[in-house]
Amino acid sequence: MMALKLIALAVFVGVYLLVMLGLRELTVASLTGVAILILVGILDPKGMWGHVDFDIIALLIGTMVVVEALNGIGFFRWIALHVANITKCDPLKMFLLFIVVSLALDAFTGDAIVVFLTMVATIIEVSDLLDVDPRPFVLGLLFTVNIHISTPMSDLPPLIIAAGGGFTFFEYVSNVWLPCYASIAALLTIFIYMNRNVFLGMRPRYIRMPISPSEVISDRKLFYFSTSIFLAMMVGFVIGPPLGLSYGSVALIAAAILLIVGGGKIGPLIREVDWEAVVSVMCLSILVGGLEQTGLIEDIAAFLASCIGGGTPLGITVILWLSSLVSAMIANIPYTIAMVSVLKTMEAQGIYTYPLWWALVMGTGLGGNGTIVATYTNIVVVNEASKKGYRIDPKAFARTGMTFVFLTTAITNVILLAMFS
Repeated sequence: MMALKLIALAVFVGVYLLVMLGLRELTVASLTGVAILILVGILDPKGMWGHVDFDIIALLIGTMVVVEALNGIGFFRWIALHVANITKCDPLKMFLLFIVVSLALDAFTGDAIVVFLTMVATIIEVSDLLDVDPRPFVLGLLFTVNIHISTPMSDLPPLIIAAGGGFTFFEYVSNVWLPCYASIAALLTIFIYMNRNVFLGMRPRYIRMPISPSEVISDRKLFYFSTSIFLAMMVGFVIGPPLGLSYGSVALIAAAILLIVGGGKIGPLIREVDWEAVVSVMCLSILVGGLEQTGLIEDIAAFLASCIGGGTPLGITVILWLSSLVSAMIANIPYTIAMVSVLKTMEAQGIYTYPLWWALVMGTGLGGNGTIVATYTNIVVVNEASKKGYRIDPKAFARTGMTFVFLTTAITNVILLAMFS
């Protein structure tokens, strides 16, 4: 049995190293790991699917389809142009309104990468028209939305944690909103102060965009219909679970309606769904299932319980800082899936873990600002900005990002201790 535990652990760590060192993509590495566990007999080819939460998969696919549809009809460009016009192209006001709009979109999309890429592309487009440097806008948006985990649908780790812990929408929001928005307020205050000369020194070419928002809408009827479906999906996430509809069910229903009604104009967009992300989540869940089947998760849970004693102040602090620092250095999705299994095992052993769930969700979110490689979103956004001619230095990103990681984690630590004292 010990040999199987070591093999399962070696495979999981090996997948982590392949991704962290950039030797293989997450999808390739995780799929290879699953194949190895099947070959050595740790995983049963039929039983392994029991480790996958298909409601999470449904939510991912559904929200990706809806977001791609909105992107295809010009929804995000339409919003960006309105933001510029409402603020009369004032850099600081425009930055703050971009933040507010992005947070609102991020809260219910579940697909941060598409939203980020689209918003970044439109910000760069607007900045080029105004003849201003888009990098402060891009970095401020990235740092802020990275730690915006106020709803289960705001990013993949919160979704995995909410589903794993069995938390309703309102239960999740009521425990996370205070540390989340306190961290965002502190981060924005310092970021704006650090870049005050940049924002105040910008002299935009226009006070109103030369392009009308209506010009970027490719199909007006489809625009209104898709926007209505998106708003209905947001409402469904809130009222669906009490009515017996899971998050994944709501997202799939919204996507199905869009695909059927949109026909040939929206149907092809299903190819744009990030299927690699979907496969990666499934494979990582199965890999963690291998750790569970060998008993390694139980061993880790017992070790943690003996060290931190469950949901104590020490436990909250350890899980929060561990999650934050790990997520600052490497992709947080494998870590999140593993820790969810650990906390569920601790609960099954009769250990009080409720505060630890919120320490985990906050830590995995706050750590995303640490380095460019901390999240796939960081990598994609920075590469996209570089393609447009605006290079973002990785070392400068890490210096600023780690400052925010330590600041926001410390603030969150104090708040969580006060909440669960």
